[in-house]
Amino acid sequence: MFRLKVFITFPDGQKVFCGELFTTPPDNRGKIQGSFQYSRQYLEHPMAFALDPQSLPLGTQEYFTDRPEGVHGVFEDALPDDWGRVLLAKKANLSRKDQTVPKLLEVLAIKGLGALSFESKSDRVINESSADIHRLDSLVKAAMQFDAGEPMDNQSLQELFSCGSSPGGARPKALIKKGDNSFWIAKIPKLNDSFGVESLEAASLKMARSAGLPVPDFEIHNVADRKILLVRRFDVSDKGGRYHMISMKTLLNAEGYYYLSYSHLFQAIQKYSSRPSRDIELLFRQMVFNIAIGNTDDHLKNFCILHLESGFCLSPVYDILPDIHFNREHRLSFPQGAGTLQPHRATLERTGLIYHVPSPARIIDKVFQVVSNWKNVFQDHGVSIYDIQRLEKSINKRLQMLDPLKSK
Repeated sequence: MFRLKVFITFPDGQKVFCGELFTTPPDNRGKIQGSFQYSRQYLEHPMAFALDPQSLPLGTQEYFTDRPEGVHGVFEDALPDDWGRVLLAKKANLSRKDQTVPKLLEVLAIKGLGALSFESKSDRVINESSADIHRLDSLVKAAMQFDAGEPMDNQSLQELFSCGSSPGGARPKALIKKGDNSFWIAKIPKLNDSFGVESLEAASLKMARSAGLPVPDFEIHNVADRKILLVRRFDVSDKGGRYHMISMKTLLNAEGYYYLSYSHLFQAIQKYSSRPSRDIELLFRQMVFNIAIGNTDDHLKNFCILHLESGFCLSPVYDILPDIHFNREHRLSFPQGAGTLQPHRATLERTGLIYHVPSPARIIDKVFQVVSNWKNVFQDHGVSIYDIQRLEKSINKRLQMLDPLKSK
C-alpha cells in the first residue's frame, strides 16, 4: 500500500494536513485501487471545506475511487499534462511502469499549481519551486534543449527540475518569481510551432479583458530571440497563500476532456458557485468570446473554479487562442443541440435567456465589437502579418455569424 499525505495551504499562508491518499500497486491491466480520507485536524479546522464538493464532501469516511489512476480527479488536477509529466518522470528517474499518478504526485510534492501539496515522508525537505525572473534566459534555453531532445548538462536539467515540471501542459512552462514577490507562469515556445503562439495568446487575453472577462496580468518578454509570455498566477493570494483549484473535468466527473457541453458547465456553476448569477454571466460571455476568436481548444481542463474566502467561483480566463490548428469544431458542444460547430447568434441569445443571463444580446454585441478590432490588437502584440493572414478567413467568418446586422 502506497500512502501519500495531502496538505492544503490556505489563502493566509497557513498549511494544514488535510488527509491521506492510499493506493495499491497497478494490477496486470494497469488499474490502481485507491481512496482518500480527511484528517481529523482538517475536519475540525474552522476554514475547512470540501476539496471536491461532488466526490469528496466533508466527512470521516474513507472515499474510494473507481478511476483507474487510483486517485480522485481533484488530486490529479495538481499535475501537469504531457510536457510537464515527462519532465517530472525524468526528474525522479521513473521507469515507464512507475509513471503512475500517485508516484508523479509524490515527485510533484509542493510544486504544483493550486493549494494542494503531497508528501510521502514527513522529514522530506523541498525548496521553493519558482525561479527568479533574472534566470528566465537560461531557463528558456534549457526548456528548448529539453523539448528538442538534445543532451543536457546537469545544471540545465536542475534548472528545469526546480521550476519547469509543475505547470507544464502540452507546451513548455515554468514558474517565475519577480522581485516584488509576485508569481507568474512563463509560457515558452515549442520548436515545432507554426504560429507565434505567445503573441497570439497575449492578444487574445487583451481582447478578452476588453470584452469584460476577468483576465490575469500578462506580459511579453523577448528572451533568447524568442517571445515569452508571462501570466500572473491567480492561485496565489496577496498574502502569499494559495487558492484551491478544481477543473471542470473533475467537478463534472468526466474521464475525457471533450464529451460534454457548455450546458454542463452552466449547471455545475448553478450547483456549486457561491455567486452563480455572476459566474453564469461570465461563462456565457466566455463562451461567446471563444466562438468569436475561434478558441476551439475549449475543453474541460481549460475551465476551473477557485475556492476564495467567499466560496467557490469561476476562475479568471486562461489558455485562450484562435483556431491555429483549423479544427473548426469546438471541444465542447453548444446548448440547444447546436453541436460543436459555431452556433447561430439566435441560438446564443436563446441560451442566455434559458440561463437567466441579463441582456445576452448586449453581451454578444460587446464581444463582437471588441473582436472586430482583432487585426489591430494582434499587430499591437507582435503577431506577424503572415499569422494574421492565415487566421483572417476563419475569424472574419465567425464574426459574420455574430454580426447583429448580417445575422438577422
